[in-house]
Amino acid sequence: MLSLTLRQVRQATGGKPLTVLSDNAPLMTSVCIDTRHMEKSSLFVAIAGDRFDGHHFLNQAFEGGAIAAVVDHAPVNPPKDLALIQVADTRIALGKLARQVRRDFRGKVIAVAGSNGKTSTKHLIHAALGRKLKGTISPKSYNNDIGVPLAIFPANPNHDYLVLEMGTNHHGEIKPLSDMAQPDIAVITNCGAEHLEGLSDLAGVRRENAQVISGLNPKGLLVVNGDDPELIAALKDWRGRRITFGFKETNDLFATNVSCTTAGTEFSLNGRSQRVFVPMLGRHSACNALAAVGVARAMKLSEEAIVDSLARSDGPEMRLQLQSCARVTMLNDAYNANPNSMRAAIETLLALDSTGRRVAILGDMRELGTQADQFHRDVGAQVAASGKIDLLICVGEHAKRIAESAIQAGFAAERVRGYDNSATAAAGTPDLLQEGDLILLKASRGIQLELVAAAINKG
Repeated sequence: MLSLTLRQVRQATGGKPLTVLSDNAPLMTSVCIDTRHMEKSSLFVAIAGDRFDGHHFLNQAFEGGAIAAVVDHAPVNPPKDLALIQVADTRIALGKLARQVRRDFRGKVIAVAGSNGKTSTKHLIHAALGRKLKGTISPKSYNNDIGVPLAIFPANPNHDYLVLEMGTNHHGEIKPLSDMAQPDIAVITNCGAEHLEGLSDLAGVRRENAQVISGLNPKGLLVVNGDDPELIAALKDWRGRRITFGFKETNDLFATNVSCTTAGTEFSLNGRSQRVFVPMLGRHSACNALAAVGVARAMKLSEEAIVDSLARSDGPEMRLQLQSCARVTMLNDAYNANPNSMRAAIETLLALDSTGRRVAILGDMRELGTQADQFHRDVGAQVAASGKIDLLICVGEHAKRIAESAIQAGFAAERVRGYDNSATAAAGTPDLLQEGDLILLKASRGIQLELVAAAINKG
């Protein structure tokens, strides 16, 4: 359990006291930034967000159990018994405090970075380790300068491992996260075209994700996708241990004879006769599983234990989840999208057996900068070239390019529907579906395709 004194908080954050900091004050056993989720004996860090400023909720924090608060200015009329520590920037202070807490963690910290598959790989690592060892993973996609600290704070310092996810949408994000977490093992799943508005180009994506080695223990391990030679080149400064994984047989860990069914993905590890199964959909799931194998081997687990544990793994929500509805089956991958993950999702739709039609409901891929139109046109061309998609439903402004490109490439115009947003798509889509349809939902998070999924579920 977390155990912080007021003196430790002040020293870790470099803050100055605005009230008397008593050495006899109770220990703080949690750190909160949201008064709706306050706990007793907690430290409240007042973060100024786009919609709310935590400094306006000091009374609620105190009533919810806060002993102290970290603020960036002296508040007006704060609770008189709430200890206050002032810092220049509360978000930076949150990270500094997390780094201090991380130093007390006795197990291995595992950081997962990359363009696609971070959350799924995190779950697979947890599955591979969790049956023999004790540990936790970051909740949902807690992968930025707020989420990573909030994943570090509640970790049991005596556990064997903590798996953290590290994301980025602009240059300079990964390095401070890695420096904060000081990982013992770092994983880079892959690098593809994503967040190009902030990362410029694919080379920029590689350089940014390569920064995960910044805080990596010099005696630690880098587990990296070896199918991308330019990513390997971006990691030239890492001189420590390295394991590569991927589909190429030049990797330390490679998958062959990959087969995909509605039950999951199965493959041969390094050409052996023994098959590895993970109950996650898509050929790319084999690659994510290889990363988990590399981590579990480094944690001294046996091959038999690793394979057995992976077969029992669970995936995150809205990441290629196969869901049976009243009349149809949904392949729900609506959490996020970029060109690589969109391509993989469509390939998965095509690979699965279906007695009915295959329907692709595709929405905008966001933050692709000046190349957005071309990336969406590429998706349309892929749909047309597949020859196996019966109905294409496009949602959003950029998705219009998907529809246009598909039709230009020979996809029948009468089998294309377009909607400006998910609300209108949710109203119109159910009437377009037929019993037995297999439906893919894929778009960036901001499109909110879960509204369409809910409408389909209602029938």
